[in-house]
Amino acid sequence: MKALILFLHAAIVTIFCSCNSSAPHHATTEHGDTLQMHHSSLLQIIEYKGYSIANVKNPWKKGSLLHQYLLLHKDSTADINPHEGATLLHTPLDKQLLFATLHAELFTMLGCEEAISGVCDAQYMSVPAVQQGIANGKIIDCGNSMDINLEQLIELSPKAAWVIPFKNGGYGKMERTGIPLIECVDYMENSPLGAAEWMRFYGRLLGVGEKADSLFDIVCDNYEETKSMIANCSRRPKLICELKSGAAWYMPGGNSTMGQLYRDAGADYLFGNNDERGGVPLSFETVLERGENADIWLFKYNTHENKSYLILEKEFENYKLLRPFRERNIYACNTGRRRFYEETPFRPDILLRELSMLFHPELSDGYTFRYYEKLQE
Repeated sequence: MKALILFLHAAIVTIFCSCNSSAPHHATTEHGDTLQMHHSSLLQIIEYKGYSIANVKNPWKKGSLLHQYLLLHKDSTADINPHEGATLLHTPLDKQLLFATLHAELFTMLGCEEAISGVCDAQYMSVPAVQQGIANGKIIDCGNSMDINLEQLIELSPKAAWVIPFKNGGYGKMERTGIPLIECVDYMENSPLGAAEWMRFYGRLLGVGEKADSLFDIVCDNYEETKSMIANCSRRPKLICELKSGAAWYMPGGNSTMGQLYRDAGADYLFGNNDERGGVPLSFETVLERGENADIWLFKYNTHENKSYLILEKEFENYKLLRPFRERNIYACNTGRRRFYEETPFRPDILLRELSMLFHPELSDGYTFRYYEKLQE
């Protein structure tokens, strides 16, 4: 078995070594045009004739670079001298390996689903085009993202893999394959539009930069229109969200995309007074002290059976101490049935409109909810 593993590893390195250029930079001194990022704080894209340089900033170490990419169009005649520090990618990319369903959904939004050749954690890839591709053999299931199937990876031979970085984390076997890694830290942006603006970078990887720019313009216009609609609403309902998980209740940080969405939708988010970008673990006692008299409670879950007040009380009896429970003002999203995580990262405008209607029903005018529904008895 050990010999087989060593053989597979050597084979992968041989197959992919040509894909992992050491770090290309432009050789000329020509002036590039910096693409203006309107909301992203982690992206910088400089466009030259025939190629672009994309700098991805490190969200965990201020002032440092997480990764630099040189995007060389396949028809470009630009004179590029590769040197250590960046990754050379020939665009438009095809034969991509994806780790997250939200990126698969973006591929379909941009009309690039044919570029998806492999996925990890296929059971969580609820995008119809991906499930159909797996069923007909066009998309390879490479197994668990934490323990990728090397044989399937060799068969796939992807041009790049779209991975999700974590602070002080690694990529396991993927780091030893030589496959170029697209490090997707869109989720670490501190605003919904900042995260969504990553579609402009991803669109350029896929050769549809103008289409991505146009879609982002639509997202921004819709988002700002909704914000303007509720700007004059004097009432801001007090909000708590999510559920207790084990010993902790994780509330979105004040600088997270959800924290910003709640504020923009006109809520008084009771746990948004911090600078955290991720989830903040709290004790139930802390939640009760600050959120007992909240007006509304939102949470997401993923189960075959829809949750109800009866189920909530069986799971944790003290939920009934919260006012939204007592007054039956809880809204929930079953993400196993609603495509919340697939759609909303790159379409925060749709989610903002829904949240606004929840917080300000007087403005709803017959709005049909896409994600949340009132919790049943």
